[in-house]
Amino acid sequence: MSNITETSSTEKLISACGGALITSLMVTPMDVVKMRMQTQNIYNAVCCMAFNNCIKQGLQINRITRGQPMLYDCAISITNTATNSRTSPVFKNTFDGLYKIMKYEGPMALWKGLSPALVMSVPSNVIYFVGYDYLKDIIQPAMAISSSTDYSPLVAGAFARTIAVTIISPIELFRTRLQAATAVHDFKHVMEGVKKMVLQDGLQALWRGLPPTLWRDVPFSAIYWMGYEQIKYQLEDYYSLGELQVSFISGALSGMFAATITTPFDVAKTRRQVDAGREKPLLKDSRVPGILKQIYRQEGIRGLFSGLTPRVAKIGPSCAIMISSYVMGKTFFSSRKLSF
Repeated sequence: MSNITETSSTEKLISACGGALITSLMVTPMDVVKMRMQTQNIYNAVCCMAFNNCIKQGLQINRITRGQPMLYDCAISITNTATNSRTSPVFKNTFDGLYKIMKYEGPMALWKGLSPALVMSVPSNVIYFVGYDYLKDIIQPAMAISSSTDYSPLVAGAFARTIAVTIISPIELFRTRLQAATAVHDFKHVMEGVKKMVLQDGLQALWRGLPPTLWRDVPFSAIYWMGYEQIKYQLEDYYSLGELQVSFISGALSGMFAATITTPFDVAKTRRQVDAGREKPLLKDSRVPGILKQIYRQEGIRGLFSGLTPRVAKIGPSCAIMISSYVMGKTFFSSRKLSF
């Protein structure tokens, strides 16, 4: 492990970039399903109003619903032709969501929002991972109680994440709105919505989702890094595993635990960012505690943890791939130095 710490900031930066690219490509489909599951109750109410208007205008169901699965669900509900049909695009679970997105919108819809995700994840992960290493090295001497009890990962993870999410918050807002949209050709529509929001409320509107994002990401990062370091310590101490294996397992387990604990904050963040810019907002209170209370009153505990399965299915592999890729990159640069 000592060799890894000898890598320069540039080498850490390259390692973080590589990990971010691989992670984004592999986990974006789960992110899309998670967004849809967290917002489908909102869109059901809105689309049914739109469908009723179309019916009044004499449009045929096939024309209304082509490429718009939520309107198709309204059609089934209103016409009572297939109450229990398997073709209903309301997502019952993660695999049902994957299947229905591919069926109604095509396989490429699972990678909707990939471009802003890449634009966001590369600088975000560079700031996050390099910042974490830097901060941890600085504060570790003062916070390490013993070899097995060290609170520097908790503090360093929280601070590094705060800086990263603040910088990339506008891209995160756009990505969230794009992934939550259900139409096939909606990039232009989402972009126009964001522009309208900026014209109406100013540039600060681009950071509208920052408070709920901080509510989600700061606790997540603190829990994740503390858990990661503790699990890694136990694996290294009791099992004969390679460095890459230890990083992968520690990242996956800690990531899944942190994702589960912080899911209600993720739901609140998604609802607020999707609701931003509406002429008639559906959220009565834009603050995180108020959003959580409204979701609980309307949907119960189930609503607070909507999208939990795809979130955990995304976060677990994402953390495992990202941290192992990062460690592998640093190991690669360290081994090259040692060979010379």
